[in-house]
Amino acid sequence: MGSPSIQVRSLLKFAFHAETGEARVIVFIAGMPRSGSTFSFNIVRCLLEARGSVYQEPTESILSALRRTGEANHLLLKSHRGDRVTLGLAKLGAIKVVCTVRKPEDSIASWMTTFGFTLEESLSAMNAWLRMFNAIRRCSLIVSFEDIDRDPRSAAWKIARYVCDDADEFAVEQIAIEFTKERVKNLSAQVEARNGDIQDLGFSFMDKKTLFHRRHVSSVDTIAAADRISRKQVLLIRQSLAQWCDAEGNLR
Repeated sequence: MGSPSIQVRSLLKFAFHAETGEARVIVFIAGMPRSGSTFSFNIVRCLLEARGSVYQEPTESILSALRRTGEANHLLLKSHRGDRVTLGLAKLGAIKVVCTVRKPEDSIASWMTTFGFTLEESLSAMNAWLRMFNAIRRCSLIVSFEDIDRDPRSAAWKIARYVCDDADEFAVEQIAIEFTKERVKNLSAQVEARNGDIQDLGFSFMDKKTLFHRRHVSSVDTIAAADRISRKQVLLIRQSLAQWCDAEGNLR
C-alpha cells in the first residue's frame, strides 16, 4: 500500500495542479446500496465534467484510482465500501463524501429482488455499509432516498452546492431532469439490451459511464420491503440490524 508519506504525496500531487495552481476535486460516492447513490454519482459526474476532465471508477481504494487518473482534472469514486486509507482521508476532510441513505429493510429488499442476492448476503453487505457509514457520517453530505424520490431537483441542488462552490441552479436542474426515474428506467432497458459500453458483473450488467444496471429501476413507484419480501424476512432484518435501527426499522 506504500508509506503514509507516499500516500499523502500522491493525494496532494493530484489535488493541487502545480502548473496552474488549480484545485482539483475528489469525490467519493459512498451511499447505502439501492438508496440513490448512482443518482448522486451521475449528478456529480455531470457537474465535474462541466469543469474539466474526470477520471471515474467504481472502487473502494482512492490510492489505486489515483495511479490511473492520468491528466484528469477531477477524480470521482463510487463504492459501498471504503478501504482504510480512503476512509481516513474522508475523516480528515481531504475528500468530499456523499452518502445516500434509506430505510435499510427497503434497501435490502430492493437489493434482493433486483440482483437475486440472498437475505444472508444482503444483510452482510448492509452491515458492512453501516459500519463504514458510522465511521464517516459526520464528515459526509447525507442525502435521503426519500428526498431524491420525492424531489430529485432539490436533492441534486443539495449535492451540487456541496461539491461545487460555483454550481448554477438552472444547470443543476437540467442535469437532474436527465436522471429522473422514468429516464433511468429507459436507460436500464438499454443496458438490458447491451447497448453501449456495458460491463458484465456476473450478477448484472452495468453501463460503464453512468454505472446504471439493467433493472436499475424496475418501477417508477417506490416499493416498500413489506411488498417485496415476507413479513418474516422483514422482522429478521430488523432484528439483525437492531444495533443501527430503531424498532420500526428506521436508521438511527
